[in-house]
Amino acid sequence: MPRKIGFTLVSSSGHEDNFSAKELMVHAPTVNGWRSARFCPYPQQVTLQLPERSRVRKLQLLAHQYLISGKIEFHIGDRLLESDSPGLSGPLRRLGYVSLSDNEKTGFKARELKSVHVDAIGTYLRITFHRNHVNRYNLYNQVALVAINVLGDSVEGTAVDTIPSREQLIEHYLNSSQHETALDGTYMGKCESISPLDDLAFDMYQDPEVAHIIRLLDDKKQEMVRQERYEFAKTLKQAIADLQKVGERLGRYDVEKCCAIEKEDYDTAKKKKQQMEEYRMTVYHQLEVHNLLDMGMVTALPYDERPLPTLQRKGEMPQSHPEESGLPPSPLATIPCSPGLTGEPEPLTESAQREASFPIEVFGDGLVAGAYSKTWSYREDALLAVYKKLTEVSAGTPKEKLRNMMRAAVFLVKKALKDKVSSVFQASLKLLRLLLTQLIPGQALGRAEVVHCVEQTWPNLLSRTGDSATRLRAMATAFIQDMALFKEVQALQLVPGELVKPVKSNIPTRQALSRAELLEKLLGELGTDNSGFTLDNVMKFCTGALQHSASEVRETVVLIILAMYRLHKTAILSYLPANDAATRKNVLYKNIFDGFARVDGRPVESQTSKKGGAQQEGEKEKEEIRSLQEQLAALNEISKGNSKVENEKGNTKGQKKEAVKVVKTGVKTARQSNPEDAGDNQSSVVNNLDNLCIFCGEKDESFTEDGLDLHYWKHCPMLHCCDQCRQVVEIASLTEHLLGECENRARFCQCPSCSEAVPTDELTCHTQSPACKPPGSVKGSNHCPLCHNNFMPGEEAWKAHLMGREGCKQNSRRTAVSQRAQLAQGKPGSVAKLKQVWSVGSRGRAMGKGSRIPALAPRASRTHTSRLTPVKR
Repeated sequence: MPRKIGFTLVSSSGHEDNFSAKELMVHAPTVNGWRSARFCPYPQQVTLQLPERSRVRKLQLLAHQYLISGKIEFHIGDRLLESDSPGLSGPLRRLGYVSLSDNEKTGFKARELKSVHVDAIGTYLRITFHRNHVNRYNLYNQVALVAINVLGDSVEGTAVDTIPSREQLIEHYLNSSQHETALDGTYMGKCESISPLDDLAFDMYQDPEVAHIIRLLDDKKQEMVRQERYEFAKTLKQAIADLQKVGERLGRYDVEKCCAIEKEDYDTAKKKKQQMEEYRMTVYHQLEVHNLLDMGMVTALPYDERPLPTLQRKGEMPQSHPEESGLPPSPLATIPCSPGLTGEPEPLTESAQREASFPIEVFGDGLVAGAYSKTWSYREDALLAVYKKLTEVSAGTPKEKLRNMMRAAVFLVKKALKDKVSSVFQASLKLLRLLLTQLIPGQALGRAEVVHCVEQTWPNLLSRTGDSATRLRAMATAFIQDMALFKEVQALQLVPGELVKPVKSNIPTRQALSRAELLEKLLGELGTDNSGFTLDNVMKFCTGALQHSASEVRETVVLIILAMYRLHKTAILSYLPANDAATRKNVLYKNIFDGFARVDGRPVESQTSKKGGAQQEGEKEKEEIRSLQEQLAALNEISKGNSKVENEKGNTKGQKKEAVKVVKTGVKTARQSNPEDAGDNQSSVVNNLDNLCIFCGEKDESFTEDGLDLHYWKHCPMLHCCDQCRQVVEIASLTEHLLGECENRARFCQCPSCSEAVPTDELTCHTQSPACKPPGSVKGSNHCPLCHNNFMPGEEAWKAHLMGREGCKQNSRRTAVSQRAQLAQGKPGSVAKLKQVWSVGSRGRAMGKGSRIPALAPRASRTHTSRLTPVKR
């Protein structure tokens, strides 16, 4: 049964003083919850970590009465982007969102309790708050969350979070009636019953101590039921009902006491405190009299159900004073700690001591322990302590000591730059700015220290420009842009030299995009005159980045190339391919060369072609007519051959004669027509290629550009999706693809017996298996890589094998084509029409080795350019 799951805070976008997101870890009537900073940017995020990998079934949110977010999104996953846990799924994925009421109907006095039913597995939960509802009470455009409750159960580490696809949902609801769906309570995230004691409303109205006792009594009641002691279970049930009323009253007293404290009405606060203690002890005594309560249970409150430290009674948490104990004060004692944080950071581990031996020698154990603490507040405070020490350095401090302090600070900054908590990351940037702009130049430590500082921190700083959190990514990008303009850093040209390093193929998209954007901005500010940016290094970066898989990166690089063209004009052309028709087939280079023309004030080539005149148009038409005539002649030959074979077999004589007659008539007309009439013949033939699959010959009105892509991807029986790279290729060229084009081609080798592409480590087993079938006696016979059978040579044989009723049994796409063929039987001219269309499509494409989706005839390829791009899933 789903139960209440505790959690710890990982990070938050920010908070107002005394409204930290850590308050969400406590459920009690007096909690204030989390509140965003005033005039904060949106969206705001709070990330929580569950104690173990769990299946979350339900989320409960208690919104503020007037600081209300318009929309709240939920993300869940097993790891954040910075972590790398093998065997677990990728970064957080989106579950969905809920909308909250603007609360005007209640006069902004009631709080909305929102319950969200989900079914997802993960360790981290991120809540994203979008822009607030505007009202007269929300003066600073803030959002707030009073409490959040997570309900679910733990799962094994190997459990997989399966989300049904759209097709599975449709199939489920089409195949089941309403009655069956109502009975199925376990499908699609419908969770089992949840105990009322785990509900958020229970904790938010109950005194935490009484709530803990109620849970213990409920466990005892369940045990009595199992022992069949029903009378005692009945007594416990009544005691629980009475205690709930007691807990609500004590919670109300506690809220009234806190209100009195805020108003500085300490007499009322004292009275409420005494009233609570007297009432509490009376109830506890009554429970003891009935032998229902062991007072030992009262002292064992779990952490997440204790009152907040600021609300605890005197004497509950004794504080030690360094002066009284005789212990030396901690270096962190002079720093204002985060709200609700007490005590000292945990001691350093042995490995941490070895790693941070130099900073420990300079700053001491206590401060470095804070920098290595698991609590983000200690890490932030440690960096601020170093910042304070460096700002208070006197002028007469020896340079050797200053150099040691600077290098120890760089060590801590380097570590903190990888921190996923935004406040810690921001503190590290603040300290790094101090080192580069004040300490090193102000104390004249020399350029070597600047180089050391930048070289140590640059890799981690650059990696944060690809962070999944928008705020952290923006902070890192802005700091690098500022750092490049620091006087000491700019003189050494360190940042430009790092930015123009070649982009590796495996670099993440966000990081590659951030590098390109930084290069574009800094190139505009610094130029290429003694700035570290040169024509050579910038263009080498651009030519490499143009090959990146992300379109956003390529588009940004095009802007950089255009900016370089404004500065250096034709000097950059030596880094680009020639501006010819072959190059312009690539849309990217076409846009680049058209951009050059616009910079120079010249008309682009597309505009020039429109103004070319009737002579160029006539030449193009003649060339297209010649191409169509060649296609029709080839069609005539194929039709004659097919007609001859089928006449010998005595099948469909009338249809074949009709097809040959039609073909001959079309060829004769095309040859005898003048250029003015040839356009009509050309249009009629080209129209046959519209809405046509050039592989299987199927013609359908739904075959638009998008429709053809879908047909290639899922339905065409002549194509197959490569299991290695998910690219759609022809089955006839699948072997060549695996050996020469596939991303994982290094894993394959060619079988010397049957010529198939086989994984290298499986070659021995393959040659001994029945699947290895050497070619037969027929010269040039085809070999199917799916069913491993040999059959007659020729391209038409491929079509018969992959689409025929008795063809390849391993081709899963063959069934649909067979059904359509059965429907087409009996219609006059259908076979002839199908063969005519297929012949044009098959003869009109270039069959290169390892071809994927080949080119059509000149006219068709120009018309359907987009459908020739290799389709990837």
